[in-house]
Amino acid sequence: MIEINTIPTAELNVSKIAVSLNSAQEFGMQFSVVGWGKFTNPEGEDVWGTTPLVSTLLNVTGPTWDAWGSEVSDSEYIGNLSLDLLGLQRAPVEEEESDDVTVDDSSDEDADDSEEAAE
Repeated sequence: MIEINTIPTAELNVSKIAVSLNSAQEFGMQFSVVGWGKFTNPEGEDVWGTTPLVSTLLNVTGPTWDAWGSEVSDSEYIGNLSLDLLGLQRAPVEEEESDDVTVDDSSDEDADDSEEAAE
């Protein structure tokens, strides 16, 4: 399954899509595309809805099948087609927590430098 965080629009308040293979045949594939939304609950927290806001099929045949090449990964290609089908865009990738660890590691190096200076 391919999951993509999206930027909700006024027309479609979808924050994430999930794409999975539905069927395959010679020279074509069909994917299920489901879109989920977030809403603010009474406590003011953003939570995922319990039912999809959109559920549709993506057929990759003909020109879209022929254009499927090696320029991008399979998941990126199918994800882009799914986003185009719904008129959505990918959400910016959030920084991972591991980046903070890297910053902390550099402060350890500064400590090592000060110990060497003290000797």
